[in-house]
Amino acid sequence: MAVSNIIKSDNMELLEQLQTENQLLLEENKKLNDTVGWMHDTIWRLVRKQQTES
Repeated sequence: MAVSNIIKSDNMELLEQLQTENQLLLEENKKLNDTVGWMHDTIWRLVRKQQTES
């Protein structure tokens, strides 16, 4: 019975670590998506500006 409780405890700790890591990855992904969106908008703004100057 004690071994079973240890295994369950280890599994819960692992699950908590995975959930924490998953949350960190989701936050990092959002930041990267925001950066890509900003870069996309900036590039198109520069292209339009260059076209109007030509």
